[in-house]
Amino acid sequence: MNGTELTEAERDVAEAYAGSWWLFVVVGILWLLLGFMILSYRPSSISITVVFIALVFAMGAASLFAIAFVAHGGWRIVAAIGGVIAILAAIGALVWPSPTVLIVSEFVAWYLLIRGLFDVVVALMNTHLRGWWITLLAGIVAIALGAWAIGNPDRSVLLLVTILGVFSLFHGVGDLVSGFQYRRLKKELASA
Repeated sequence: MNGTELTEAERDVAEAYAGSWWLFVVVGILWLLLGFMILSYRPSSISITVVFIALVFAMGAASLFAIAFVAHGGWRIVAAIGGVIAILAAIGALVWPSPTVLIVSEFVAWYLLIRGLFDVVVALMNTHLRGWWITLLAGIVAIALGAWAIGNPDRSVLLLVTILGVFSLFHGVGDLVSGFQYRRLKKELASA
């Protein structure tokens, strides 16, 4: 991407993302750590699973707030609202852990589906940036995992934890690679 080819509005957006590249790297590392932690654990109770679910919702909120921090206009509002909803879902999972695995997995499934759609839309709107396809891939994986969880009537705790772990890993890789792409973009914009 050449900085001279951008309109003023596109340059402002590119500078916002490039200036906060480190935020995406930090969030990506946290997603990866959470994914490895979840996949290395074999749950024996619903209460531990609910804690994992709350952590995934909280990390989702952190990711959306990171996007809101750098986004402009209506996308900032959409990302902030999504972050607030994810925080409320995390709190709800911890405060009300008594639902069955079916109810909890429905929350997770719909979250993955909606978050995946959000990631796909954001990626497709930013195809002019390098690495946009990584966010697209992470969004498609989230949609697939969400649809799989919604369509599987025989949900188990192990399936739910596996879905959360795989989603966390893909999301972490996407954020991490995007962060380094934004770092390179920062250097390109500075030299332009």
